[in-house]
Amino acid sequence: MSNEVTIAVEGMSLAEAMGISTSGGSQSTLARVAQVHQALTVTDEEGDEHIKVPVGAYKVTMPDGEIVYSKTITIRLFSQRQQWQRYDKPANTMHKTLLHANLNVDLKDTTGKFNLGRPSGYIKDFESLPESMKGIIRSVKRVKVILGMVSLDKATDELGNVLKDYNEEMPFVMDVRNNESIKAIDSAISQIIARKLTPIEHTIKLGNDKRELASGSKYAIIVPSLGGKVSYGTGDSETLRSFLDWVTSTNNYIESKFDEMSSESISPEDAALVGSIVEVKEFVE
Repeated sequence: MSNEVTIAVEGMSLAEAMGISTSGGSQSTLARVAQVHQALTVTDEEGDEHIKVPVGAYKVTMPDGEIVYSKTITIRLFSQRQQWQRYDKPANTMHKTLLHANLNVDLKDTTGKFNLGRPSGYIKDFESLPESMKGIIRSVKRVKVILGMVSLDKATDELGNVLKDYNEEMPFVMDVRNNESIKAIDSAISQIIARKLTPIEHTIKLGNDKRELASGSKYAIIVPSLGGKVSYGTGDSETLRSFLDWVTSTNNYIESKFDEMSSESISPEDAALVGSIVEVKEFVE
């Protein structure tokens, strides 16, 4: 890393704290970034539709709930983690596992189970699995959660009107679910590391491209390109600590949901049995 920059965060180097391998807060304080997969349009008096926010643009939800858009954004990556997620349509909620550096371990989740019911590690023979397990695996999505600083290259509202004062860096979080987008971001990170820099010290511009499903529907992918080198600032260490606090706070919440849901799945008879075992153990000791 340039200038051998390290910080004392729980005994980790800068790269380790970021969740980046050099070999290869509170949620309400972060803007949440997502890609637009369905264009925002307006219909004129003649009934013609006009696209105001195209597919692939970035939607940025501010901490106060305000929503703005930008076709491209510029980020500095401070931290990344992996997570399994599954959308529960009847409950209209997203179930999640703990945030972790990789997905090759069993991770507690908000349903009181592990990996949202998905087997951990690489699945060698998917076709040999029972249909019920195949369904679970298909419904559980790998997610890369990235945290950093973002600036909007040209902010607009939902009608395409240009907004000012959004070109300054602000802390953000983004869930990246598309595999092509994840690989593209990993490639950009590798290019920065090859320059013996950390992603904090280099901007990445996020553009977009479109892909089409067999049905004809379109969706967006992230297309990153390297920006410029940035000097490591005195405030960046504190910013990184804030992101690590956010990860810890999020995991604490997921742990609490795991405990709550797993305890609800234990019958009173089982709970009494566990209690008697604990009492015997304590008496023996």
